[in-house]
Order: sequence, then C-alpha cells, then structure tokens
Amino acid sequence: MTSVPRRVRLTPEARRAQLIASALTQISERGYNGFTLSRLAADCGITRAGVEHYFPDAASLLVAVLEHRDDLDLEAVTSTALRGFTGAEVAWRGLDALVERNAQQPELVRLYALLEAESLHPDHPAHDYFIDRTRNALAALTNLAADWHPDPPSFAAVVLALLDGLQLQWLREPGSDLLDLWYRAASLIGRPARTTLE
Repeated sequence: MTSVPRRVRLTPEARRAQLIASALTQISERGYNGFTLSRLAADCGITRAGVEHYFPDAASLLVAVLEHRDDLDLEAVTSTALRGFTGAEVAWRGLDALVERNAQQPELVRLYALLEAESLHPDHPAHDYFIDRTRNALAALTNLAADWHPDPPSFAAVVLALLDGLQLQWLREPGSDLLDLWYRAASLIGRPARTTLE
C-alpha cells in the first residue's frame, strides 16, 4: 500500500519561496523543456490550482525564478571574497565570479536566453522584467566602472553585450568552456591577464 504524502500547511511567503526553489531545482535537473506546473505541484505536495494561486502561468513563475537567480548572482558577485579590492580589480573579479557561476548552471542560462528572446514581444509576461533587468545591469556595470574607466556607460554596454553573446555561443557548443571564452574575449576590452589578478 502506497502512502500519500501529507500536505504541509505553509505561510503564503514560505509556499511562494518553496515553489520558486523547487522550480529552480527542477529546471536545473531536468532542463527548461522538462519543466511543468503539474510536476512542480507534485514536488511541492499541492495541486496545480495551488501553484496557480501564486503564479497564474508558467511564464510568471519562471520570471520569479530568474529574479531569485538575480538575487543569488548579486550575492556571489558582491561576496566577502571581493572585499578589500577596489577599482578595476574588484570589477574584473566580480565579473569573473559571475561568469564562473553561470558556467555551473547551464539550464538556468538557457532558460534566461529563451525567455529573453520570447519577451521581445510587448505582450509577453516577462517583457517588463527584461527591460528593467537590462537597465539595472547597465546601471550596475556603469557604477562598477565609474572610478577607473574613461567611459563607464560604453564599458557597461560592451560588457553586457559580450556576456550575453558568449553565453549563447557556449550554449550552442556543448563542451565549450564559458570561463575560457570570457577570459579571452574580455582581454580584448582591457581585462588584465589572469595571473595579474591572482
């Protein structure tokens, strides 16, 4: 006789966090194409209607997953390991940390790339998220370069385009090394040799 898992009552905040964390795990393990709201509901011990109470459709949940990923990325890039560095050195080390983190989560990078392309249509649920994210990323990169680069806004635009383009190349070439691609391309825009930063 199989036992039915007992449903655990959670606060709305805890349930929302559980759904996001479980979706993140599901995408990481099974890929974007293996993600379904029904499977997510089963993983969390609730009904699909229960999932839709918090997220009306898959796109809104996936945007929440990406926002959560953004928060985790920010923590990684501004970690205590970067404290004590300033100027260009902290900028390059932070960017290296971000690329290294992305290299360890290809399914999330793929999800991001797919949703970003789909969201070019103004009616897409993630349209505003990606507009805001691009603006915020450009502002953060501009700020990161403000005290050492002669043209921080241009630096920000080039770095963001480089990161997005390299990730697409990496996803299209299984077995390629994202971090190596980054080091080689970034050296063309002024990143010091790795040994200089180590």
